[in-house]
Amino acid sequence: MDALDKMNAQLLRIFRGEERYGDGPPAEQARRYRLKEILPVTVAYAKRNSPKVPDDSVDLLVSLSGFSPETTILAFHLVNPKRLMIIGSETTRASVDVIQETLKLPLSRLYIEDCEPTDPLEIYQYVQKAARMVRRDDGPARIIIDITGGKKVMSASAALAAARLDLPMCYVEGDFDPELRQSRPGTERLVILRNPTDLFGDRQLDAGLAAFRHGAYAAAHAQFKDVAGAAYEPAFARFLRELSAVYQAWCDLDFAQLKGLSGALRGRLADPGYRPAPALVDRLNAQLEFLDSLVRLHQAKQEGPPLLLNFYLLGKHYQLLGRHDFAALLFYRTIESCFAQRLTVLGSGFSSSRPDYSLLHADVAELAARYKAVASAVHDREITALPFDVGLLDAALLAHALKDPMVDLLGMAQPKSFGHLKRLIGARNGSVLAHGVDSVEPRLSEELATFALRTLRAFWALAFGQERVDEKIDVLGFVVEV
Repeated sequence: MDALDKMNAQLLRIFRGEERYGDGPPAEQARRYRLKEILPVTVAYAKRNSPKVPDDSVDLLVSLSGFSPETTILAFHLVNPKRLMIIGSETTRASVDVIQETLKLPLSRLYIEDCEPTDPLEIYQYVQKAARMVRRDDGPARIIIDITGGKKVMSASAALAAARLDLPMCYVEGDFDPELRQSRPGTERLVILRNPTDLFGDRQLDAGLAAFRHGAYAAAHAQFKDVAGAAYEPAFARFLRELSAVYQAWCDLDFAQLKGLSGALRGRLADPGYRPAPALVDRLNAQLEFLDSLVRLHQAKQEGPPLLLNFYLLGKHYQLLGRHDFAALLFYRTIESCFAQRLTVLGSGFSSSRPDYSLLHADVAELAARYKAVASAVHDREITALPFDVGLLDAALLAHALKDPMVDLLGMAQPKSFGHLKRLIGARNGSVLAHGVDSVEPRLSEELATFALRTLRAFWALAFGQERVDEKIDVLGFVVEV
């Protein structure tokens, strides 16, 4: 345990009344201990935690004061202004006394203004007064408004004033201790808001949400990242930042990144600063578990049911976005993977890229005869051998030859029933993302989606019995509204 940890532990004991530090109630003793003993260490930590401490000389710090003087004191030490103006109310004068006593500022460097906390005009007038009374010979005075303390309506009023007067703002952020009702000493940092509208980040947040709804997760992530770094209450933006990062990596099939990103999102779901609705939490936890299964398959260099379900999910996502080229490709992969994995079930270890037909049937000659018969009927020409490399249609024909029940579930027991699948494969192969130059029309995308879902349902029924894949699709589909 380092020195600060010991101090924090002692602070809690004093606050609980388990240890004394002078006279007065435990809360007053704890504040005295914090300001007299911990403050120098806290300032050092806060400077280290704050990448945006002002480098240039600050002429005036205007600080909103509430019942907790610590934030003004800490902001003063971090900004190091020539003068300080405190805007408080009659009920917070005790805090002003603590600030003056702790900082030991001469009256020439200190201005104190009382205001009505709910009167935005009065607060604006004080900020305007501060801007007018500070002058520099070499240019405009450097003034920063600290909005950490005081009521939120005071912060909003100060933000409006700062926007009109083009003044930057700052606030002190730290990890909130629910028992002390303050930040835990050593976690504080100074945040500078160059643009006062960044206080709430509404416009940027709205832009990020619009991008998120349209599946532009990289753009949404950039917006949420900016808001999360500057907003007064950033927990919602941080949640959205992590969610959009996960969805972007999911769309990219970037399994190497998903593990870490999923862990970050799990942390946000437990963040007390923003708690999504329970139904949304349950849905996202189900999605994270699903992504964990994909990561495990990727690490093991294996395929499995989660992967073919994932192809379908991403296909539906791109179809909803109007990206029918990607959707068609992913629906095709869904169908292809269903048949390929069924062959693996029928013959353990069977590989479509290096087929060993003895794994599928003890009598390879008999299997070849069955395959050649159905393949010749479907292709309307003589097929003389088993395929050297098993593509989608080959896998479906092999499943027919092996009397796989999935073929019956798809209504493909007769060779003529392969015509629809054959046509879909030909249309897909002629698309620009496959082997041709044609664009994918919505109609083809929908036909592939319908066949992919039928195939996925048949595969799932054989693999998992009563578990309905449609319910998993509903849960695992990307969230649109948050």
